[in-house]
Amino acid sequence: MSSAKERSFISAISARPDIRLFFIFGQDESAVADIAGKMSAQLVGSERVEIDSDRIRNDPALLVDEASALSLFGDKRHIRLNFRREEGLAAVENLLGLEGDISPVIATAGNLTKASKLRKLLEAHPRAMAHICYLPEEGDAAAAVMAFAATTGLKIDRPLAARIARYTGQDRKLAQAEIEKLSLYYDASPQRPATVDIAIFEALSAETGEENINGLVHVVMGGDLRGTGSELATARDLGVDAIRIIRAMQRRVTMLAAMRTKVDNGSNPGAVVKATRSIFWKDADSYAQQLTRWPSSRLAGLNNHLLEVEAKLMHVRDGLAVTILEEELVRIARAAARRG
Repeated sequence: MSSAKERSFISAISARPDIRLFFIFGQDESAVADIAGKMSAQLVGSERVEIDSDRIRNDPALLVDEASALSLFGDKRHIRLNFRREEGLAAVENLLGLEGDISPVIATAGNLTKASKLRKLLEAHPRAMAHICYLPEEGDAAAAVMAFAATTGLKIDRPLAARIARYTGQDRKLAQAEIEKLSLYYDASPQRPATVDIAIFEALSAETGEENINGLVHVVMGGDLRGTGSELATARDLGVDAIRIIRAMQRRVTMLAAMRTKVDNGSNPGAVVKATRSIFWKDADSYAQQLTRWPSSRLAGLNNHLLEVEAKLMHVRDGLAVTILEEELVRIARAAARRG
């Protein structure tokens, strides 16, 4: 489930000692985490040091200190740096200017716009490599599901593969988890292939919760206050994770922003929606309505706000996270309703 470009980027962790920092970011956060994990796995016997961006924001010298330090066990080491927000730019600049041998840094982030200072720095700097992870189009995601299923011995037809891709939000880790669950059920392997029956998939999957997330995102971005209250109650009853919901909102905003750019350049909203292959036909009217409610400037502001909300949710207990999430989504729905 990876491209030649992705595989080349992953192999660079061993082949390019001149690179100080490898940066993986984008709206497909599952792919971001998967690539970072594969790069770490290539550094066999290397001690892994975890750092969050809030630490290097408060202590800009920390990143250089960790990258320059020797392993406690005398082995090689590498740094895993997670950017929760766009912060710690001074620490990154210090690292890229460092001379001599240092431990490589594998850094990850969510979606960043082209205006991001961090993204601009790391895409242009000769001592950094950047790889962006876009959400795949539905057809590409379905093909990836079928390809991964084949490695486990499962045969899945395209309609079912597209359904798996759609309800997992085209998240490769979630899709792989569904395939692995089916493979265990069928006791399949390349030597013992099995064809997946849709009834078995429906019995084993958690599709209802995923569909609820999509429904919630639709009503919030569409300014449906009553629907927002109803969908939030359902999500609460199902125990859907607050972080998953806020990230689904981020993916929707990013998708709408790309579509809105085409509308701003003169395209008809309905035509833009129709040309976007990842949109299921029954959701087309909802997307077109959202495009008319959210201009580009508002989408950019909302994207930044959602990143801040995610950072806040990560530092509170689950009960409080749900309360914060519900308040924020109602506020967004009210804002959308005012623009209707």
